[in-house]
Amino acid sequence: MSYTQQEILTRLQTMAEPEYARFSATLIPDPPPILGVRLPRLRALAKELAKVLPAAPELWDALQGPYLEQAMLHGMLIGAARLSEEERRTRLEEFLPRVTNWSVCDSAAASCKWMAKNPGFWLPWLQALARRPEEFAARFGLVCLLDHFTATPEGRRLTLDACSAASCPALYTRLAVAWTVSIAAVKEPELGLAYLQEDSLDDFTHNKAIRKICESLRSTPDYRTRVKALLRRPDGREKRR
Repeated sequence: MSYTQQEILTRLQTMAEPEYARFSATLIPDPPPILGVRLPRLRALAKELAKVLPAAPELWDALQGPYLEQAMLHGMLIGAARLSEEERRTRLEEFLPRVTNWSVCDSAAASCKWMAKNPGFWLPWLQALARRPEEFAARFGLVCLLDHFTATPEGRRLTLDACSAASCPALYTRLAVAWTVSIAAVKEPELGLAYLQEDSLDDFTHNKAIRKICESLRSTPDYRTRVKALLRRPDGREKRR
């Protein structure tokens, strides 16, 4: 069986929920057209397509189109497909121009679970990606590090190094840095505290990371008090408590 763009779009349209599309559009600044397909259904379709991909390479072209879900499905298929590491990286590089909002970025990053199995291959690429000047390319690198490399002490340290090196000033990159720092800190509190005491993050990102730590149910009241003491005032100095 061959696959065309219209056939894939028709599948997505059968799963669409107009009310969910309206809700999703409120969460994404300047959203692309949205059909309203929920993530579990997109992931299930990606797994289905991954099984037939070896006999249907035209699927990559069939995933093109203007809808949010077409881009999300593209990223999820890279995650689900059986590919060599080199082809995965090539496919991700080709996919990155379609990553124009946090929703496509974060759903695709979460799909790349195989990254954790080969840190020697993926960590250098993700660290370089985090340093890129493009808002969502940098965010993709950071969120992949957060999702797949904060489970171990060494991974957390390398991830925090990437946060320090991420220089893109755009909002969704800075939010990704703050989110990533907060997850590493909650998983390893003393490492997180030391990082916040010494980091060179801008004030917005530094304070946002602390707020996200304090919002986590995994952080203790004592730890929240310790990190809140590191909040910065507008003049860059720590707040006195």
